[in-house]
Amino acid sequence: MADDLDDEWWETDNRGKEEVSEQVSEQGSTDDEGQENEEEGQKQKKIKRPLDSNEDQDDGPKKKKKHRRKKITSELKETGDNSRATSTDVVNVISKYFDGKLSAVEWDELKLDPNSDFYASSEGDHTPSSYLRTILPKWKKLVQTSQLKPGSPLVLIITSSAIRAVHLNRSITDFKTEDCKCAKLFAKHFKIEEQKKYLSKNVCHIGLGTPNRICSLLKSGSLHLDSVKSIVLDWNWRDKKFKRMTDIVDTRKDLMLLLQTSLIPHIHASKCKIGIL
Repeated sequence: MADDLDDEWWETDNRGKEEVSEQVSEQGSTDDEGQENEEEGQKQKKIKRPLDSNEDQDDGPKKKKKHRRKKITSELKETGDNSRATSTDVVNVISKYFDGKLSAVEWDELKLDPNSDFYASSEGDHTPSSYLRTILPKWKKLVQTSQLKPGSPLVLIITSSAIRAVHLNRSITDFKTEDCKCAKLFAKHFKIEEQKKYLSKNVCHIGLGTPNRICSLLKSGSLHLDSVKSIVLDWNWRDKKFKRMTDIVDTRKDLMLLLQTSLIPHIHASKCKIGIL
């Protein structure tokens, strides 16, 4: 016979039925559990976990809040459009810029006296020509009698941009005499090699330009400060964005470098003074 004689047929048949029923029941339970898990997972996705403020504070270092500087327009509303800088204001700006960057000895060499190292500041009704007449009342005689070397002006006027320098040159026409020659020391339409060549051969009474180009010409040895009696900073003028010369980052950096390396040492070594236009 095909079947094993030791097995009882009715027992094996019952065992097979029981095993099949158990497998079916197990599959049904696992399917039910899978559906329940999927439903719970969907519910958990829908429910948003509330953020714990304490956990957020502990995660990583705290970020420092950046100090936002007031807009220039809002500052003007507080101080008034007609407010003009004084010698003390200029000294404070210089001190703030070099704070922590120089040693005590280096800073002592750069200190300016608001009284003895400056002319009286310009008033609101001053034009560039009228202010220059105020600080240089004997200008005409000074031009006629001065024995100048090429590239060594009597007055150095420093402004923020080439465009402003062009307008400023036109606005001081009344101050300049027929014998007065003005050297244009800015980059717009003027190559530095051309300016070096001009300064090496020509006498100029006024040097008018931007901090960066003036600094470059001084380093090259084309421009000299030996005869400079007055340094005029176009400090109070504002551009279309209401920015002054020291409000523009690059211009402020160039101006401070020029003051540190050339202008302030010349002021301390001579009777030269600073005018604030």
